[in-house]
Amino acid sequence: MYGDLGRAARGGAWVVLALCGLAGCNAAPERSAASPTVAAQTAQVVEAVRVATDRSGIQQSKVTLPSGQSIRQLSLPNGFSQVMVARVGPDGKPIVSCVDSAPAAEAFLTAGNGAGQ
Repeated sequence: MYGDLGRAARGGAWVVLALCGLAGCNAAPERSAASPTVAAQTAQVVEAVRVATDRSGIQQSKVTLPSGQSIRQLSLPNGFSQVMVARVGPDGKPIVSCVDSAPAAEAFLTAGNGAGQ
């Protein structure tokens, strides 16, 4: 029960971090998507998503319920199954999406009109 609360708190921290980053982006001068600084920033975010969604440390265990039924429990102690990323849309408003991998983050950040969730 408390594990879900911890994940919610960490997810909230990512949202705050994304919104802080967007606040800084609004004051920045306009840059084209091909700009080296935009490409470098995208690469940094994609790398952060890759680290956050790394599933190599997934742990499996077998749990027997009081009814005698056996289930397999999966836990990911050092990562997230999804993370939230954001970019500034053409109208200057933030567009947010949940992604589950680095390629999905890169596709969202480089898309001109990707849909957020």
